[in-house]
Amino acid sequence: LHGKLPPIAPSLIKAGHTLCYDMMYSKQPTAFNRWATEHGAGQTLDGLGMLVEQAAEAFYLWTGVRPDSQAVLASMRASLS
Repeated sequence: LHGKLPPIAPSLIKAGHTLCYDMMYSKQPTAFNRWATEHGAGQTLDGLGMLVEQAAEAFYLWTGVRPDSQAVLASMRASLS
C-alpha cells in the first residue's frame, strides 16, 4: 500500500511466461506489477477486475440481474486515467 515491496526473488519470474497479479489497483501500475514487468513477466494484472466482478456477483445475488461487468470495468478503468 505504500509502494514498497518485500524481498522477492527475481528467479520466480520466467521471462515472457509468468503472470503476476496484484490485488491492489491504481491509476499507474502498482509497485509489484512494475517490478514484475522489469523482471520480464509475460503479463501483469491488478485487482480492479476482481473488485468489479465481486460487485457484479453481489448485485446478481440481491436482484437476480447480472450487470454488464465489462462495461463497468471499462468505465472504472477510464476514470482512473
